[in-house]
Amino acid sequence: MGESTSEDHVKRVERELAKEDSLLANMLEQAPGMIGMAFMFVITISLGLWLQPWFNAAGLQAFGESGATQARWVMLQLVAIFAFTFLILWLAKNHLQKVIKYGLLAVLFLALCYTTVPGAHILLVPEVETEAFVFTDSELFEEDAISFNSDGTMITQVVQLGQTIEEHSFVISKRSANASTVEWQHELDAFPGQPNINVMEGEYAYTATNGMWIWSFDKDSGEILSKYACFEADDWNGTSEDIREDPDIMGCITALEIVEEPDGDTGTAKGALYITNAANQLIRMNTFHDVNVTSLQAKWSFPQLQMNEEILQIKQLDTDSMLLVSPVGATIIHLEETSDPFNGPITPYGWYDESTTEWFYDSSEGNPITAFNIVSSPWEDSEKLAIVGREDGLLEAFIVDNDTEDRDGDGEFEKEDRFLAGDSFEGPINAIDSFDISGDDENELWIGDADGIHGLFYSSLIEYATFDVEVPEHSKLSVEGDTIQMINKVSVNELDGIYSMNVESGDFDSDNMYNIYGIQLSDSATLVGLVIAVVLMVLLIVHPEWYVVNTVGVLVGGGVIVMLGVTFVPALIVIFMILAAIYDAWAVYRSKHMLDLADTMIGLNLPILLVAPQESGYSMLDEKDTIRPVETSQDGDAPVTKPVMKKRKKPKEAMFMGLGDVIFPGMLVISCVDSISTGGLAVGISALIGGLVGYLVLMGYVASGRPQAGLPLLNGGAILGYIVGGLIFVGSAAFSFGITL
Repeated sequence: MGESTSEDHVKRVERELAKEDSLLANMLEQAPGMIGMAFMFVITISLGLWLQPWFNAAGLQAFGESGATQARWVMLQLVAIFAFTFLILWLAKNHLQKVIKYGLLAVLFLALCYTTVPGAHILLVPEVETEAFVFTDSELFEEDAISFNSDGTMITQVVQLGQTIEEHSFVISKRSANASTVEWQHELDAFPGQPNINVMEGEYAYTATNGMWIWSFDKDSGEILSKYACFEADDWNGTSEDIREDPDIMGCITALEIVEEPDGDTGTAKGALYITNAANQLIRMNTFHDVNVTSLQAKWSFPQLQMNEEILQIKQLDTDSMLLVSPVGATIIHLEETSDPFNGPITPYGWYDESTTEWFYDSSEGNPITAFNIVSSPWEDSEKLAIVGREDGLLEAFIVDNDTEDRDGDGEFEKEDRFLAGDSFEGPINAIDSFDISGDDENELWIGDADGIHGLFYSSLIEYATFDVEVPEHSKLSVEGDTIQMINKVSVNELDGIYSMNVESGDFDSDNMYNIYGIQLSDSATLVGLVIAVVLMVLLIVHPEWYVVNTVGVLVGGGVIVMLGVTFVPALIVIFMILAAIYDAWAVYRSKHMLDLADTMIGLNLPILLVAPQESGYSMLDEKDTIRPVETSQDGDAPVTKPVMKKRKKPKEAMFMGLGDVIFPGMLVISCVDSISTGGLAVGISALIGGLVGYLVLMGYVASGRPQAGLPLLNGGAILGYIVGGLIFVGSAAFSFGITL
């Protein structure tokens, strides 16, 4: 009994080994066709990659830029595929092969032109050299730009040092965006504070402080609306010998005056001053009509920002919040009226209620913030993005959410995963601004780094403009008409905090300063492309040999790949591929109408199928058999059909692959390159490699004689390659594109 069992086991092993030997032998036998098909797979996708920049420049997305993330268009494409398939089958069933043939020839001609015409332009039309942008004008102002206002204007100061500290003063001015016009100006005594000020723009006024005094200025006229002391001024004798800190305030770093009751009698409640000090405390001091006195209302602690060392940006963000940015962090603080008591029997010494932080960004790990701005989102008109630039070139964007209740006061904004700049810029980031140079009422994102100025346009954030100019730290970029301007600090006496500002400007020529102009149409190149397409179609009609079919098929495939690849983001392409693979499996294994469709296409000798001859001397003109080989049933009475994925015709044979089996993985490759700004090519190549792995597995099934739908393995391999490549080269951002219906 044991011996018999052992013998059966040996026989089973021998049978399995024989199967493996047979599979290997079959794959080696069919290697020429497999290699040829893989070659056409790669060539078709490479052709799409070659055409992709031209399609981008031409803006040839089938459903526009907004349609790239809308799932409804993918469903439309699937419906079109279904309708096309069943129309062909209906026509074939009714013996209308000529209608099929000439209808497809018309469609193929149009698709072929999507390759030949752009290709002719790429080869024949010389690239127009981009003219370099330069700052042609420069003007030095003996003023320091200390803040930039929401209306494009700026607040400047001039430090005026006297013989003694009692004689120190400063001049504060509001200038136009190009600094040429002074809208208002004041010269003010600084004593007992420093002749340097910080200014915060609020809804009510510009609020300035020099550590000891607080002034509020009317935003339009410059009228001094109020003046408050940050020290105990009631008993001050006017000298430097009797200056006492206000224990409620302990010095002013920034200040913001808000008005809650615009009208009131003298001494009635007016509003509040929100003051920050060097101890990272936010203090609310109540204010009153017609008197420059304050009273303590509440005090909070806020995240450590070291604002006594350097301030990058301060302003009232909206009615209920203020923005504070320093090199070590950025925060948006909710402006509360009262603070909560300590939750315990005894309040610890020095304890204060924590402020309600709407957002906090920490950069204290040794990679400081060097630039910051809040700009309009290029993807959602109603959204704002907080963009942080770091010393090492890192750029991150966060969606500004003003609804603290929705975020439960967690101090976090959602990171905008569609913003893929990452560390693609050369640090440090010295400027982040947003303005409209194109004149289409959509602001572009402008980044100034160690390599120059970069203009990122539209929702794709393509770098249409690059200026090789030096961008000093803490620069401000703006535009007036066609003139681009940059404002930067010039140190005069850094020890005393005395700076000037240099205003540089230059004219932007939209005709020849863009990196990408759009397509440069040429009548001769268009004619060449059309002639090539016509010649190929004539050859396809009069001599539909396999090499003609393959040539047209590869060219058509390249055009279709790039058209659909630039139309959808990778996430939608993946959905498209999964649904198409499911349909392909059902059509091959269940309904089997896909085999009928393949039979029809082979009979028409059209480039819907790619052909890889197994042997020399193969002629497609002799191809008359079905891909459903006839077999005898088990009882020997009636023939049955069994689907297979290859064509055998003795003595010459060939292998066939549907053009769609190349198009779908190719779409994903192109989409990765097109939609992922940093690392997109690497992710696309990973998807291509994944598709080739799926192809190798598919060929294993083909060699073993087992029927197999192509798309599940080919699409599955490409999707797996995309996922692996995305995680390696980009991270989670490679899969987030804000898909909508």
